[in-house]
Amino acid sequence: MPNISILDNLHGDLMFKEIFGTQKNVRFTEYLLELLKGYERHSLNGKVTVLNEVFLEKTKLKDKGITSDILAKVGDEFITLEMYTSFEEDDFTKSRVYLARVYGTSLEIGEKYQTQPKVTQYNFCESCQVSRIAEFETDFLFMDKKTKEILSEDVEGYIYRLDTIENVAYDDNRKEKLLKLMKMIYAKSNEERLEIAEGSEILMNLAQVMKEFVNNESVLKFKSLVGKHEEIARRNGRREGIQEGKREERIARSIEIAKNLLNLNIDISTIMKSTGLSRQEILKLQES
Repeated sequence: MPNISILDNLHGDLMFKEIFGTQKNVRFTEYLLELLKGYERHSLNGKVTVLNEVFLEKTKLKDKGITSDILAKVGDEFITLEMYTSFEEDDFTKSRVYLARVYGTSLEIGEKYQTQPKVTQYNFCESCQVSRIAEFETDFLFMDKKTKEILSEDVEGYIYRLDTIENVAYDDNRKEKLLKLMKMIYAKSNEERLEIAEGSEILMNLAQVMKEFVNNESVLKFKSLVGKHEEIARRNGRREGIQEGKREERIARSIEIAKNLLNLNIDISTIMKSTGLSRQEILKLQES
């Protein structure tokens, strides 16, 4: 198997979920959230449960399904993490809808609305086409239009523009570490990541995990399959090839999600609803 020195950007769907969306790599998710929230180092050790991609159930036949790249739970708080190659108006609208929907569906029947858990969303984008989002970090909350007062801090979102990262400088140690991690996310090659990670044990571990993932045989096979279908679509001038590639991608993602949920001892009926896989397919994964 060939060794690939130039890696896919971390914003790539599979890579982002592998690093921050699997319980086996939860130490990196803990570290990211500690930096984003300004917590002490190691304060979230063992306190983050990664639920990975979660499909919100539809209530009507024609409801639009909404998915998140990563959903994590920290105590009573839900956190969603999203990665975008290009963040556009439709993506911004989708992020707000998803944020509100997670917030609005987290209570069980009979629970008081005052016990509603907090929901925080972090969006990372390599480029941004929303003109009013110009800074490296932008936050949004629910606000009273007349008084400009914040209505609630239980729902908040953040957008990080990685394409502006070279213009950012901090004199705060925690924010400097956050910036370094963001540069790792934005880096284009293994060599660049190693240079950024130098002197940090956790970032060196992160660079190694990323290198192993991108050279994994199943990942190479998957990338080859998607590329083949895209080439068929380009050559024939039709959408069938890309659609087939996306179908294969959805199946691969559903299998990965099912494995993670099985590791968390989630019941099979819930996994069936979350992934669309059949009971037989999930039982086969359980046996493997």
